Amino acid sequence: MLIEFRVENFLSIQDEQVLSMMASKDNTFFDSHTNGDKKLALLKSSVIYGANAAGKSNIIKALQAMKTIVISSAKKQRGDELPITPFLLGDEYDKPTKFEIIFIQDNKKYQYGFILNSENILEEWLLAFGESNRAQKWFERIYNEKEKKYNYSFGAKFLGSKQLWAESTRDNALFLSTAIQLNNEQLKPVFDFFDLKLQVAKSQNWDSGINITISEYEKDKELVNNFLKIADLDIEDIKIEKKELDKTSLMQENIPQEIKQIIQADLEKGARLTKTDIQTMHTNQQGKQILFDMFTLESQGTQKFFNLVGIWINSLKNGNILIIDELNTHLHPLMTKFLVNLFHNEDLNKSNAQLIFTTHDTSILNQDIFRRDQIWFCEKQNKATKLYPLSDFKVRKDKTNLENDYLLGRFGALPYFKEILSSWSDNGN
Repeated sequence: MLIEFRVENFLSIQDEQVLSMMASKDNTFFDSHTNGDKKLALLKSSVIYGANAAGKSNIIKALQAMKTIVISSAKKQRGDELPITPFLLGDEYDKPTKFEIIFIQDNKKYQYGFILNSENILEEWLLAFGESNRAQKWFERIYNEKEKKYNYSFGAKFLGSKQLWAESTRDNALFLSTAIQLNNEQLKPVFDFFDLKLQVAKSQNWDSGINITISEYEKDKELVNNFLKIADLDIEDIKIEKKELDKTSLMQENIPQEIKQIIQADLEKGARLTKTDIQTMHTNQQGKQILFDMFTLESQGTQKFFNLVGIWINSLKNGNILIIDELNTHLHPLMTKFLVNLFHNEDLNKSNAQLIFTTHDTSILNQDIFRRDQIWFCEKQNKATKLYPLSDFKVRKDKTNLENDYLLGRFGALPYFKEILSSWSDNGN
């Protein structure tokens, strides 16, 4: 589970911003909305609100950037740039970027971070916490600018070919990533957290394809169909078939001509290509079952919901941290609420999966859905992104609907429409 994420000097983020999944002492929805651990209570979901260009998507991009660097930095060549864009509107142009994350993987708590610029890793560290919750340093790496080399220090609990891993780590690669590539087993839970558990995506990326395979659907068919029925999509069943493409069937496909030509060329070379057809089953007014093609007859909202179902089930079953930018795109507010509440369902979310998402959908800005420590706001202050939780404000528990207070600007994080309209009016428009 994710405990805390910190980022500094990345895109619109200048000073260090912290996204915490630690629950406050508030007992509201404690059993359903947290992992239920009194010693370390962690939230099962968090939502981030903010105006366009306030930087809420950049919090998601920062998590994605950290994951990408961990997964891929050891595969880079010497001299390859790292995927970092610092804050460009300040006066510290040579300031490095910092990422740090605290999490639990395989029942052990870790604190891992690194500082870098687009060319080099400048610092990297990993702490592991024992049964007494005392921090144990496993490794630390700091670049010595004067001597033009890295100084490494290792803790007694960190075992293996430390010198070999250190000597094999390039300036633009992480020690963690390099050691994993050289078969370090002790660091595998840390790497697996980024590779397998931390699932970061933009919701728009799911609009063009269905992320559920035939085998996955057959395995969870009853659960998927129940989701569709509960969501009231008027879908009774799903039919998924894998068909082999030939020249005749290719001509009937509703895809761009240039793509057809590429596929046809592959077929002429003897390639065997398959296509997955997805159809939804409806009942007409006379009680007869009718099949709809998912991509041509179903709405974008239905396509996206079915697309999300596979990801949702996978996350809930495996205890993933699912991070989504603009969850509300193409979804009815009630559908967004339904999907969020699945993470709060104690029977479905037994693995303590977590959901973090951004949205403009204020209909779910409600204390009947979220605890106050689950709601976050993003706004620009002096051109830089600031992230802060609703729990920083005094809000009565009996005031369930917070939508009006937010839209009136009580919590900030809104565009200045009043000033824009006033200026427009003063100019005689």
